[in-house]
Amino acid sequence: MFRVFYYSLLILSICFVAAGCRRLPPVPEGLPKLYPCKISVTFGGEKMENVTVSLVSKDPNFRWKSGGKTDKNGVAELRTSFAYPGVPEGIFTVSFSKTQDPPGGNTLEAMTPTSLIPLKYTADQSTETVEIKPGKNDFSFTLDGGKERFPLPEGNIRIKK
Repeated sequence: MFRVFYYSLLILSICFVAAGCRRLPPVPEGLPKLYPCKISVTFGGEKMENVTVSLVSKDPNFRWKSGGKTDKNGVAELRTSFAYPGVPEGIFTVSFSKTQDPPGGNTLEAMTPTSLIPLKYTADQSTETVEIKPGKNDFSFTLDGGKERFPLPEGNIRIKK
């Protein structure tokens, strides 16, 4: 599911560049005021590049998603709804993800991607939080752990031929 999201975002970005479109889309109705937010990520003492950072509000009725991807310095400048610089005010759960493509093969285990960040930092398990306030918001996270494989689905899986 993450790969579909990542590739969709990549294709959308390429379309904007190819069309020469440098302007943001019109501001959607109800978009709250956004505040600048940078998140720095280190792992094992090293700055980590290409980590997807996602913020999800603690309020289940909040509809605006924010996130970004770290650069070579391990810093992500967050955007809301993939386009608008900044993040709305509030308390958010922070998740991190970065996967290594599987080596391939014909078994489910061989096709399962390896997370380069411990699964405890993924969207459904992370306990990391930030509070976005008016003004600049700069946060640093030092992640720990090791490489992990995503859990294989339980039960029988049948592949149709």
